[in-house]
Amino acid sequence: MTSKERIIATLNGQEPDRVPVGEFAVDHEAVEGMLGRPTFWRGHFKTTKALWEGRRDEVVWSMIEDLIEFHHKVPLDMIAVSLVPPAGAEIKPYEEIAPGTYKSDEGDVYKVGESQWLLRVEYAEREYTLDSFPEPGEYVEPDESCWELWRAVVKEFGDTHFILARSGDATFPMLGGMENAMHMMVDSPEILQRAAETGTTTNIAMDAMFVREGADGLCPATDYATSKGPLCSPKWIEEMFLPSMKRQTDATHEIGSYALKHACGNNWALMDFLIEAGYDAYQAIQESATMDLAKLKREYGDKITLWGGVNTETLTKGTPEETRQEVRRAIEIAAPGGRFILGSSHSIMIGTRQENFEAMMDEVVRSGEYPNRAKAA
Repeated sequence: MTSKERIIATLNGQEPDRVPVGEFAVDHEAVEGMLGRPTFWRGHFKTTKALWEGRRDEVVWSMIEDLIEFHHKVPLDMIAVSLVPPAGAEIKPYEEIAPGTYKSDEGDVYKVGESQWLLRVEYAEREYTLDSFPEPGEYVEPDESCWELWRAVVKEFGDTHFILARSGDATFPMLGGMENAMHMMVDSPEILQRAAETGTTTNIAMDAMFVREGADGLCPATDYATSKGPLCSPKWIEEMFLPSMKRQTDATHEIGSYALKHACGNNWALMDFLIEAGYDAYQAIQESATMDLAKLKREYGDKITLWGGVNTETLTKGTPEETRQEVRRAIEIAAPGGRFILGSSHSIMIGTRQENFEAMMDEVVRSGEYPNRAKAA
């Protein structure tokens, strides 16, 4: 089977030739480890800084060359990709107000964190009303140059691999930051609901363009929970945001694609909503947040494809043998009957040990053949 066929088979509840493997994201350290050179692909702040310096074409060329070479070297069946900034557009740098701390023209404050992302840590004060979220008119397509990376990847791998679009997800809008949004859920829930509705309309239009351009699946990504449980009452999520989840997945299925949902945290109280919404897969199975893979397989494995199984804690702090053991355990638990994609519990993030990433890739090929009989390490 091709990688594309392997993913599609398991999404459809069939057992492919071997357990498919995919990642929501692979950060630059793992790519650099495989290629032996620096890359701007998911380079976080160094990529942002290069864009601020007017090096957009250099950044995009690096992304194209490096992502293609990387996926020729690793047995990932899925390639997650997104658009790039338009050519010729000025990307204005934020003002540096302290070492590693920056302020945007809008007044938001950002810091470079341990993950090397430029993270927003303070929100400028804004007033949100229903009029802040008018119903979108005709959607304006991205500039042709925004598709440069996407089209290069589809040209190289579109016949063989499952191309996943990192699509938008407006189904849980954190307007003005989490604290402000939590207050709004009590004081003005209708504004949050309107933001979800209009944002979802825009995302549906963009999803259709991704599918037109060769996407096999769409990956809406937002978090509803911390490691301890939902950020707000599940009832509020059901009433305010579940309709937008359903509308986006319905639109995805109408254009013949799959919706693979990324949601971190302890989602036990929300799993039935994810099923009801119609997502085809659930990614970021965070066992450190009590999302036990065996229980998920037992209770939901016939309703949704589970995507994960290898804990990021093991990938960043463990050994290659511990990583291999987790791969074999995940395959034994979740592979029978299909509906399982092996991957990390979030992503191949900054701090992942290269030897562990390579052990994970090797072990799924060694031990993942159907029928599910794990081979000796």
